[in-house]
Amino acid sequence: MIVTLSAVVLLWTFFQAPVTCGAPVRGRSDGCRNNATGILMGCHIHQHRWQKLKMLIFRRRVREFCSGLFSDGKAALVTLAAVGSFLSGLVALVPGIAT
Repeated sequence: MIVTLSAVVLLWTFFQAPVTCGAPVRGRSDGCRNNATGILMGCHIHQHRWQKLKMLIFRRRVREFCSGLFSDGKAALVTLAAVGSFLSGLVALVPGIAT
């Protein structure tokens, strides 16, 4: 039961949680400020979705993606929810890891 709920929260934070886009934009150091759904998804601009996906694939861009996870209050809260649900699922799945 805990593993299932942890997986649901993790999927929600990746694909549905309300955050800012943060995709790289020319002329802005903080990236796109449009509303987006989920940590991994971009805003309504189709190209921004691909840019965020490329940030995870290419090694030189992963650091930029990770720094965006704590860029503002909403993103930090969603990131902490994802990490917490991952850890609770891991503890429930692997016996004896909590001790």
